[in-house]
Amino acid sequence: MKKLLLLFTVILMASVAVFAGGEGETDVTTVTFGDVSWDSVQVHNRIMAFIIENGLEGYAAEFIPGDTLPILNGLTQGDVDVDMESWHSNFMDVYEKAIASGAIIDLGQNMPDAPQAWWVPRYIVEGPDAPAPDLKTIKDLPRYAHLFTDPEDKNKGIIYGGVAGWSQMKRSEEMFAQNALEDTFNLGVAGSGAALAGTMVGAYTKGDAWVGYYWAPTAVLGKLDMVALEDSYWPAALVNKLIHKDLPEKAPEVVEILKKYKTSVADNNEFLRMMDENEWTTEETALWFLRNKEDVWTRWVDADIQAKVKSALASN
Repeated sequence: MKKLLLLFTVILMASVAVFAGGEGETDVTTVTFGDVSWDSVQVHNRIMAFIIENGLEGYAAEFIPGDTLPILNGLTQGDVDVDMESWHSNFMDVYEKAIASGAIIDLGQNMPDAPQAWWVPRYIVEGPDAPAPDLKTIKDLPRYAHLFTDPEDKNKGIIYGGVAGWSQMKRSEEMFAQNALEDTFNLGVAGSGAALAGTMVGAYTKGDAWVGYYWAPTAVLGKLDMVALEDSYWPAALVNKLIHKDLPEKAPEVVEILKKYKTSVADNNEFLRMMDENEWTTEETALWFLRNKEDVWTRWVDADIQAKVKSALASN
């Protein structure tokens, strides 16, 4: 009986040591990142994860998958600590409510002015053999409708307005109606982001004309030379870093890095292009960024953290 009691006591003490918070040397603070469904945010999550796990002491990272609104709601409730790419201007009412409640803190831009617009291939509008050199704006499109033939309606062109269910479709529909394009064009709606990209890449590969909605940063716009119609831009997207209100107390060192974390659309297009061309995972792409973009990420951290991260990179 004494042996059983002693064994129980040892097990209980071990459990307390593993699960107790506060003072133990093995304590680790886990920072939860919202893994929204597109590649760029997942790469940013893994860049930050590598930095905090290797450059700081006592931190670990985990990722929760979800779409934009579930992640924003999780951030508000405290199930998510960090959203590296909010794109919250697409859901401004939800964002403003969360900010007003004090549940989330906006740490500013990850990247400035991520563009959303209607695009055409550069070879359509520029160069000695360009078939539409005067195509600059939406208003110019009717004169060139014959170049963008709808495969299901040979009498009209087609503008790919976006993806079914995405908030951006409303603006595409408004621009289509305001410019009276219904006489010369049909407005195409793709079933998914991949399907939309497929129409662009397919046309570009054959040297055909294409016009429609897309956004950056993306691997597609990192790879293809596209030009936006001058009057087709959406209001500048707010691609910010959001955190739960408790994170400054929970992980102050992480928050200090997040405040300084900033990239460009060109940086993002580049790493997404590299990811696509090499068929890398998001982890492999994050490592490529850290190895090849020292001039960017070393601005976010002090010399001690830089040294630790570089040492970890050398062994990965």
